[in-house]
Amino acid sequence: MEKTVLWLRLCPAEVRFADVQVGTIYSTEIKVQNIGRSNKKIRFLGPEDPQFKLDMNTKEIAIATGLHVTATVTYQPVKEENSFDKINILVGKRKIVIPLIGLIPSCHLEIESSVNFGTIIANSKAICKSISVINCGTIPGSFDIDYKGNLPITINPTSGIVDPKSSKNIKIFICTDKPRIVNELAKVSLQGGEDTFLKIEACVVQQIIELLDICGERSLKCIRFGTIFFGTSKIEQAILYNNSPEHTSWVAVMEHEAVGEELGTNLQQGIDGTLRDLSYINKMRNIDVTTFIACIPNEGTLLPYQKTVITFCFSPKLYDNGKKHADLSHRQDYALFLRFEAIESKDTFLKAEEEKATESHHFSKVELALTGSGLPVLLNFVPGKVLNFTPCCMGERSEIVCSIQNHSKILPVAFSFHKVAHFKIIPEKGKIDEESTQNVLFSFVPHQLGIFKVKQLMDILGFVAEDDLQSVKVKPFHQIQLSFTSICKPTTKRIEMKIIPGLTPLITNSTGQYVVDEAGEYKNFAPVAMLKSNLTSIHNHHLSEPLGDDVLVAFPNDRCASLRSGDPRVEIRTIFTKVPRYNYVDPEFAYTKEEEIQIQENKDHYNNFTLKLAKRRMQRKSARAFKLSDNEIDIGMKRGGGLKSPRLSVTQIFKEMAEPIKLPLKESSLLSTQNLAAKEAESLQGNVINVVNHIPSIPQAKEDCSVILTPKQLYQVVIGPSVLDFGDICVNYICTKQMHVINNLPLHILVRLEIDHEELKNTNPLSYVIPPASNTCIPIAFEKTTLGPFWKSFSFTINNIPSGNILVKAVVMPMALELSTNELVLRLTRGFLVKTGYRGTVRLYNRRNCAARFKWQPLILDNGIAFSIRPAEGTVEGYSALDCEVSWQPSYSSPERGQFNLQVYDGNTVRLDCAVKIGPAKVVLLTHHVLFENCPQGLTTWKKTVLQNVGLHHAYFKICDKELLPFVKITPSHGIIPVGGLTPLDIACTPYFSERFDTRAKEL
Repeated sequence: MEKTVLWLRLCPAEVRFADVQVGTIYSTEIKVQNIGRSNKKIRFLGPEDPQFKLDMNTKEIAIATGLHVTATVTYQPVKEENSFDKINILVGKRKIVIPLIGLIPSCHLEIESSVNFGTIIANSKAICKSISVINCGTIPGSFDIDYKGNLPITINPTSGIVDPKSSKNIKIFICTDKPRIVNELAKVSLQGGEDTFLKIEACVVQQIIELLDICGERSLKCIRFGTIFFGTSKIEQAILYNNSPEHTSWVAVMEHEAVGEELGTNLQQGIDGTLRDLSYINKMRNIDVTTFIACIPNEGTLLPYQKTVITFCFSPKLYDNGKKHADLSHRQDYALFLRFEAIESKDTFLKAEEEKATESHHFSKVELALTGSGLPVLLNFVPGKVLNFTPCCMGERSEIVCSIQNHSKILPVAFSFHKVAHFKIIPEKGKIDEESTQNVLFSFVPHQLGIFKVKQLMDILGFVAEDDLQSVKVKPFHQIQLSFTSICKPTTKRIEMKIIPGLTPLITNSTGQYVVDEAGEYKNFAPVAMLKSNLTSIHNHHLSEPLGDDVLVAFPNDRCASLRSGDPRVEIRTIFTKVPRYNYVDPEFAYTKEEEIQIQENKDHYNNFTLKLAKRRMQRKSARAFKLSDNEIDIGMKRGGGLKSPRLSVTQIFKEMAEPIKLPLKESSLLSTQNLAAKEAESLQGNVINVVNHIPSIPQAKEDCSVILTPKQLYQVVIGPSVLDFGDICVNYICTKQMHVINNLPLHILVRLEIDHEELKNTNPLSYVIPPASNTCIPIAFEKTTLGPFWKSFSFTINNIPSGNILVKAVVMPMALELSTNELVLRLTRGFLVKTGYRGTVRLYNRRNCAARFKWQPLILDNGIAFSIRPAEGTVEGYSALDCEVSWQPSYSSPERGQFNLQVYDGNTVRLDCAVKIGPAKVVLLTHHVLFENCPQGLTTWKKTVLQNVGLHHAYFKICDKELLPFVKITPSHGIIPVGGLTPLDIACTPYFSERFDTRAKEL
C-alpha cells in the first residue's frame, strides 16, 4: 500500500510486522520517490522505540525529479506484546508520518452480526440456521455465545476453540411453537476482540386457512342455502385461501353435535309441536348428514398463497316423522358446521371432541356454518286425484276442469304432465306461484272402443344436482299420480247393401264384410272392377312345388287403388290358386339395388348404435352394483366349495337384522367427526398391536404400504401427541415417552420416523407397519449430556408421504431435591415421652426423573446442636417424595435453634433451619428453707427438698450455685420436670470449719 504526500510517493505508507517472535530480527524497506517537477530535500527522523531501527542517514537528502531513495527498517521484539512507533520525514517545514507496527501472533475471530429466519410457520417445528465463526489469525482462538432470553432458541455449540485459518459451524435452532416476532440478542465474546451481539430475527406466523366469498373480497362465515323442495339441490361456491408461506394439505370435516346444530327441526312450529316430535328429533340426530350435504372438492393441497374454488351442494331429503300425510309441519330446518382443517400431527378424535382447540391450532382450521330448509311439495287437486270422465264415442270428447292449488307460502311449483293415449291436457306444462291456483283442462279423446283406466303421472320439476355435484339441471324430482277412468262407446248403424254390378265398395275389410258406406263424403276415388270368379276358369291351377313357411296370402283388395310395387323380398300368392302374384315394378319409383343396400346399411348402423348404448348402460349398472357389494364381508367366494355356513341362533339372527348395513365410504363423501370418532373407538377397542413388524412382510401389506394416500386418508391416521414434553429431567439419564399411532384405515400403513438428533438416538426401530383398524404405541427415548433447554422436532412419513412433525421439549437439569419447608418449627406432641415429645417432619421432593442420593450435614455452632434428622442419608426415587423426621433433645442447656445442609450427590445443596417452641413453665419448691443442725466438721450431711411442676408444660431447670458455699452441693444440678411431676433435690453439706453459715441457691 502506498500513498502520495507533497509530491512524494511513499511505499509502503505503513510498516507492519505481523506474527513476530521474540528475539527474531525482521526488516523491510521504505521507498520515497519524487514525482514532482522540482527537486525535493528530505530528512529522516528515526523511531523512539529501541526495538525499531532505521538504517538511513539522518542528514538532509536531495532527491531529483523522478528519482527515489530507500531506507531500511529493522524490528527485533524483546517481549511478548505489540509495539507501535513511527518514522518522521521532514520536507521543509512540513512533516510526513509513517507508522511502525509490530504484532505478536494472535487470533482474529469474526462472526456474522445477524441471522434472519424470514417468515416461518408456527407448526411446532424446530428450524435450524447455520453461521460460522472464522479465525483469520495465526493462533487458535476461543469464543463464547450467551443467550439469556426466554424464547425457545437453542444455540449449539455455545463455546469452543477455532483453529487458525479455519472456521467453526454454529447451529441456531428456533422452535415455532406459536406466532411471534422474534428480535433477540445473544452476547458473543471473541478472544482478542471486543464483545459483540448476535441478532436473531424471525417472523413466526400462523398456518392460516381462510374462506372467502366467490369474489374473493370478504371472509365467509356462513352460507345460507335458503328454502328448497325435498329432492332438489342448490349449489353455492366459495374460495379456500392458503394465507401462509408454506404449502398445506387440507381436508373438510363435518362436525357432529356442535353447539347450535339443528338437524331436521321445524323451527317455525311451537313448543307443543316440538314436544310431540321429540322421538323424531332424537331419531334425526343419528342420521348421516353427509348424505344431503356435499363439498367438492373435500380434500387437497394448497401451495403458498394459493386459492381454490369449493362447491357446496345442499340436497335435503324427506325423513318420515310418523305422520300419514305431508303438510307444512314437515318443514325441516338444518344448521350444520363444516370445518376445513390442515393435516398435521394431532391427538385422538375422541379427545378433540372433549377439549377445546389450543390457540396455536386455531388458525390452521376454519369453520363454516351451513343453513338451509327443506319443504315438501304441497299440491291440492280439486275435485281430486281420481277423475271419472263421462263416456263418449269415437270422434267425441269428454272434459273435466281441475284446479291445482299450491299451498306453499315460499316456493312456486313447476309441473309437467306425461303424455297418455286418448287423453289430452291443457296446459301440459306450467308454473304455479306461491299460494296460487292453476286450472288445468283434462280431455278424454278416445281413438278406439273400450274401458280406459289410466295412471296419469305429473312431474314436479326443479334443479337437481348432476352426478359430479358441481352443477344443477332442471329435472323431475317428484311425481304425483292421477287416476283417469272413462268408457268409449261404439255407434250402431244399419247397413244396406248397394252393389253396382262390376264394382265393389270403396272400402272392405279382410273378412269380406261391409262397413258403413261413407263414400259420398269423398269426391276423388278410383273404383275397382269386381269379376265373378265362379264363372271363370282362372282358378283351375295345380301347384308344382310346395309352399314355403314365409309365403303370404294376398287378399283381393290389399292393394286397392295403388300402383306401388310390392317388396321383392316378400313372396305373396293368391288366395285360392296359390300362384305367385304378379308384382309390377315401376322403374321411376322403385329403389335401385345400390339404394336398397344403402338403406339396409343405415338400418344396421342404427341397430348397432342402440345395442351399443344398451350394452354400455348395462355395464354401468353392473359397475354400480359391484361397488355397493365390494366390501370386506363379501370376498367373492364361490358357493359349493365345500364350506358350510354356520347355523345362527334366533338371537343372533335378530342381532344381525338390527345392525345397519355399513356401505363403503365414497371418495366424494365428506368426513364427519361422528364417523371418525366411531372408527377410532373401534380401532382402540379392537386390535392393540404389541409386536409390530418393521417392514412389510406379507403380500397384502406390501401392496397396501405402496399406496399413495390422499389427504382424506392421511387425516384418518392419528399420530400424536403433537408435543412430547419430557419436563424437567436429569442430565445423562434416559427418559421414555409413548407416541400413539391409530390406524383407522382399512389397509396397512408404513410409518417411518425421521430422527437425526443425537439426543434421540436411543429410539429404535424407526419404521412400523400398522395393520388395518388397529393401534400401537411407539417409545421415544431421550437422553442429553449437557444442561439447558431442548427444543427440537422430528418428522414422520406415512407410506413415504411427509405427514407431520413431533416437537420434543425438555429442560435438562442437574439432580436436585426440594424441601417442603425451609424453616421447621417443632412443638410438643402430646402422648410421647418427655425426651421424645418434640418432633416434626420435613418432606424431600424429587421432581426429576432420576433417583437422587442425599445426606444431611448438621451445622454445629458454638453452643452445639440438639437437633437430629433420620434418615441421615438415603435415596429419593424419581418423581417421588421422602419424609424425614426431625427431633429435638430437650434439656435446659439445649439450643433452641439449629441448621442442616441437605447435600445431593452431583446436585444442589439446600439449607434447613430448625427451631423449637417451648411453652411457659411454673415450678414451685415444696421446702424453701433447709436447716443443717449440728453438722459435724469433715463429714457429709444430707438433706432433701422437692421441686413440683404445677404448669401446663414440661419444665427444664438448672441450679445456679454462684452464691452457694463451696462445701454445699445440690444434685441433680439440672433436669426435666414433667407436667404435674415431682423431682427431689439432694443437698450435701461437708463443712471444713466450725462456725455458723447461711447460704442460698437459685433454681432457674
